This record gives sequence, structure tokens and C-alpha cells, in this order.
Amino acid sequence: MKLVINEKLIKKNKTIGQITTFASLAVLALGLVFAFGKDMTKILYSYIALIFGFVLSQVGMYFSSRFGRSPRYDEIFVGAFEKLRHEYTFYVYSSPVPFLLLGPCAIWVPIPVTASGKISFENGKWKQQGGNFMMKLFGQEGIGRPVQEVSANTAAIRKYLAQKGIPEEEQPEIKHILVVLMKNTVIGELNEAPIPVVNLEDLKRVVRREDRDVCEAPLTEEQLARLTSALDDYSKKNY
Repeated sequence: MKLVINEKLIKKNKTIGQITTFASLAVLALGLVFAFGKDMTKILYSYIALIFGFVLSQVGMYFSSRFGRSPRYDEIFVGAFEKLRHEYTFYVYSSPVPFLLLGPCAIWVPIPVTASGKISFENGKWKQQGGNFMMKLFGQEGIGRPVQEVSANTAAIRKYLAQKGIPEEEQPEIKHILVVLMKNTVIGELNEAPIPVVNLEDLKRVVRREDRDVCEAPLTEEQLARLTSALDDYSKKNY
């Protein structure tokens, strides 16, 4: 498998996460100082500082969880994909979506799922039972909005490829797949789920099986060359 990774973006976003995290701690500390003062004006400032500090902390957690921790999401996916054959190329923050795997039959878009507890799809809705209440409260652990994310990803990829001279009717199928990264996550009822959900250890097997056994019209060498050229252009412009 070929790997195309935007190390510059990862480094920049890691720095953003570190700066905003430290800034949030400083602002929250300042808010506490104001809160213990007797001046009513300073108490108002403390509320403003606490709100601003909370917002900064959320930004810091977002960037730190994706770019500051190790292994990062991309490193986890690379570990899962590393033994795929040479016809696969994995684009990390170097395509219109964060993670894109170009294969011999389709474009795969893995979406990391960090929700713990039990996840399922029932009555047309995604559900999460159990899990860490505090992490969910701060938006760091949840199923999110997969359908909307898939729609946005598909639109972004289709639009970019069309801009590069590949009309939609000539573009390959785009297959999204939710990948559960947490070992304590239980996959529940998913028979009617609009997006497949797999555990991390099953990801490579599912991709290879789909491309080998289900694919009815493999991409030609010319199609792969055009797609690779278009995606490589995107990565070059964003490095």
C-alpha cells in the first residue's frame, strides 16, 4: 500500500491543540481569580472568562484527540491497512476528506468511531447506550451524525474530482465505513443501518473481500491513473 500523508498539517494542528489547551487553562484560572473577588464587575468578567475558557478547552480537546495523541487515528488506520497490496493508496489529510483509501474498485472513506458502550441503529436512528457520561457531555465520545458526514464527504469528493475533469458518471463508487476503535464498544442491531459498521480488526478483511468478491467493474488502469493524478494534485497544493 502506498501512503500519502500531510505531515505539515498534522504538525500544525497538533500545535493548535497544545496552544488552545494551555490557553484554556490560563483563561479558566483567570476566571476563578475574578470569581473570588468582591468587585461585581470582576465577577461578570469571571463568567465571560469561564465561558471563553470552556470554548477554548473544547477546541483544544478536538485537535489534541486527533493530532496530539499517539497513536493518532491515521496511525491506527495505517496499521490496519499496511498489508494491503500495491494497488491501494491511502491518503491522510491529503484529499478532500481526512482519510481516503483508493482501491482497485472503489474509493473507501473510513470514519473513526470512538463511542463506547453499545451502538446500534434502530427505528431509523443511531443510538448509543452506556459509555462515559462526562466524555459524551463534552462531545468527545459519541456516535456523531454519520449520515450527514457521509453526505458531506461524498459531495466534497465528487465536486473535487469533477473540478479535475472527471465527471461524476466516470467516478468510482464511494464507500463509507464506520470503524469502531474502542475495544469496550459493543456493536448492537445494525441490520437497517445505512452505513456499515466494523471493528478495527475486521477493517482490512472487509475492504479486501468487497473489492475482490463483490466488485463487478474493477477500475481500469486509465481510471486509476486519472484518480491518482487528481488526488496527488490535491495533496501537493495542501502541503
